Amino acid sequence: MKGICGEQLNNCMLLVDCENSDNGPAGFPAEGVPAEADESGGGGGRGGTLAFAARRVRNRQVHSMAVRSGSAYDTLERPYRHNKLRGKWAKSADFYFASCTYAFSSLVFSDLATFGLLHGGWLFFIISYLMGMIFYSLPIFLIQAFLGQFSSSGSISAFRVAPIFKGIGYAILLLNLGTLTYYSIGAVVPLIYTVNSLHATMPWMSCNNTWNSENCSRHEDYDVDDIRIDPHSTVEFFRSTIASTGEGSVAMTISWSMLVGVLAIWVVVLALMLKPVAFIGKALRCACVVMFAFFLAVFFYSAIHERIDLDTLQYYWMPQIGSFNSLFATSRCAFLMAGVALGPGWGSVVTLASYNSFRTDAERLSVWVCLTHVTIGLMGLLCCNVAHDHFEDHVGMIPLHVDEKHHMQFLYLCFSYFFGRFSTTPNLWAFLFFGMVFLSELCALVIQMMSVVTALFDEFESLRSKRTLVIGSLVAGLSASSVYFCTQLGFSQLTQLPNLAMFTQLFISGILLIMTTWVYGRVRFQCDLQFMLGKTISSFKIFFIRFATPIFLGLCLFQLSILFWRDQIHHVLIWISQGLVLLTAISYMVYKVTQTNGSGRQRLQQCLAPHDWHPVDADNRRFYEEIMGISEMLVIDANANAT
Repeated sequence: MKGICGEQLNNCMLLVDCENSDNGPAGFPAEGVPAEADESGGGGGRGGTLAFAARRVRNRQVHSMAVRSGSAYDTLERPYRHNKLRGKWAKSADFYFASCTYAFSSLVFSDLATFGLLHGGWLFFIISYLMGMIFYSLPIFLIQAFLGQFSSSGSISAFRVAPIFKGIGYAILLLNLGTLTYYSIGAVVPLIYTVNSLHATMPWMSCNNTWNSENCSRHEDYDVDDIRIDPHSTVEFFRSTIASTGEGSVAMTISWSMLVGVLAIWVVVLALMLKPVAFIGKALRCACVVMFAFFLAVFFYSAIHERIDLDTLQYYWMPQIGSFNSLFATSRCAFLMAGVALGPGWGSVVTLASYNSFRTDAERLSVWVCLTHVTIGLMGLLCCNVAHDHFEDHVGMIPLHVDEKHHMQFLYLCFSYFFGRFSTTPNLWAFLFFGMVFLSELCALVIQMMSVVTALFDEFESLRSKRTLVIGSLVAGLSASSVYFCTQLGFSQLTQLPNLAMFTQLFISGILLIMTTWVYGRVRFQCDLQFMLGKTISSFKIFFIRFATPIFLGLCLFQLSILFWRDQIHHVLIWISQGLVLLTAISYMVYKVTQTNGSGRQRLQQCLAPHDWHPVDADNRRFYEEIMGISEMLVIDANANAT
């Protein structure tokens, strides 16, 4: 088989200690057969005894590797039928570029990084950020990539590896649908700033607009001791155009700019979703390259314009921890930023990897994606600090003088004023930066829609023939629900989403990790990875994922729970989302067990066993089933290959 050699197959088979099995499989010589029986076959003497002993050890190893899958009769579950029209990426690099588009999202340039640095300095923040990337993002990214690429299916059908957990897949689908109702808001806000940056005078740098109040100010200096200062033009632009909190507004006051932008964005998403996945991959690839170019241009010009030197970096680097709570706040912000590598929503990596070719080196791409996120994240960290310091030096303190009570205020207030103060082509730099953020949020919206659509079409075969109708209905419903978040009340309710996303992401990641490395099994997981990638996977990596990552996830959940309790965060969305995940998962577990034949123990074993878990390609499937079967002729001898 192309892409995998005999030595790698032997490594796959040798994962299991021969002491784990006492008897050879049916059809092989048992251990009680005397050596003379083999010697009489022509081997003779000591050589025949050794050959028989080696063959007996191999028999036990292959027997221990045999995967018993749940049958359709035992589980009463229909066989999985692969959607042959789902398509693949035009190039293997499309997976990398699609996974990197979220590295430029608004969350990377939000107040998370800046306030984390204010509490603990660069030293502790970067340490926490790298720990989150190594212990959390990279292992979970690899697991999700494995589930998607090996099964070539979305976030529901990929749970064939352990069908009892398929309720988590349905919970992921519901969570993604819920977040898509408001996710377009994250794209429309930078779109509004991008369009307005094309004006000769950017409107947020002027007090001559219809929405400006009599007290509007364009001050470039203020008294730090003043509790209240006149509202700046950048603040009034955000209040009137984005948050709809200007004078005379009410709870249901709608921002018409945001409404038009939301509808336009959903039209673009609909047009892309009706295209083949190869076309979507090319669009994401081009968008990612454009974002890279825009970001590098903005970063280096900002560093030159603000004269960033070693003294500035040293000032940011020094720890400024005031209490143990400050350390908690720093690590929470860092872990949340590390989770950005897992993409928007839940299960997006599973979806993106499902369009890979079966032999794509997902391990190498996972490392490169995480390294890219780290690089962009640290460079964005410097940009956030510079923009924050610039804003507080000239406009006001956040949140003392400027308190919009919204998590988006930092990004759009600080950076709009920062670029507006540039002496050379300020419109250009504002256009590049906000255009970059808009493209990232638009790509995130497309990827989340891909996750929903892929999960539906892979799991429900009857919907595949109604692709246009299903996609059109979804877009129409989601765009209609997005209108609510264009109002003052709806926009104000988006403040708890980062905490909500982090808690749910950690919880679901923990379940995925337990399912693949414990329920499915370390040996099976490692062997499947080796078969898929065509190379040897170190056992240390598997043990690291199996033990270190769950401990780290547990500590993160514990820390986040303490934060919620300390700050008295009892937002209804958090309780609803966690209750939805648990209720859906547990309900499906109960349903699955009750619909399975046999005794209680047999039912549980059948529900935990993989069902139709194999590559969808005919050649790879045949070879995989042979390798994971119980036939002596399937074990490739490295010495025989050498001869």
